[in-house]
Order: sequence, then C-alpha cells, then structure tokens
Amino acid sequence: MPKVRKLTKEEAFLLENRGKGMRTLIAAEYDHFLEDYEIGDYGEVELEPDDKRTTVRSRLRAAAKRRGFDILFFRTRGSIIPFKIVQLRPEMELHPAPVSSNSAEGAPQRRRPGRPRKQPA
Repeated sequence: MPKVRKLTKEEAFLLENRGKGMRTLIAAEYDHFLEDYEIGDYGEVELEPDDKRTTVRSRLRAAAKRRGFDILFFRTRGSIIPFKIVQLRPEMELHPAPVSSNSAEGAPQRRRPGRPRKQPA
C-alpha cells in the first residue's frame, strides 16, 4: 500500500512556486495582501526596519492595478502607512493639441530641429 500524507503549508508553497523568480514571488505576495480589499476599504501597512517606504508603496500600487483598483496613500511619518482602496482612474492619454483650421492654412510646414539631411548627389 502507498503511504499518503498531507503537505504542510510551507511544502505546498514551495511546490506551487517552484521555478518562479524572486520578482514573481514578491508580486504574488503583494497580490495576496490585497485579496480581501474592495473599493472603499481602508488599511494600513506597518513597515519593517529594512523596508523602504517607496518600494512598498509602488509594489502595493502595482498589485492594486492588477486587481482592478488603485490605492490612495495618506501622508504620515513613522513606520505605518494608512491607505484607502479607490476606483482605478483611466490613464491620461497623450493627444496632440488640436490645430485650428485658420493657422494650418497657408502656413509652411514646421521643420524638425537639427542638422539637415544630406542630399543625394
């Protein structure tokens, strides 16, 4: 008869995450932190002494965007960063300014700055 045993949580975690890089594992961990949050929920992050404030904030923001929302961080000092889960804002699209029809008529085309191209001989 074969022997069957249940794996511990640590063994299961290692089995599931075999072959993943450190960056992927960290992203999965931050995704796990936010899995119970919904839009309108508040939370706080308590930093460890070796954590960098900006790194933790950017990782949480990336995890939130993967889940379809955004995070609003409140300014504080110390090792605790309070935040609120907010709706994801649509990214600002960069569009050139509209050109009025009056200025485009009869105006010479603008040249690009820099050295002119060599003319073929």
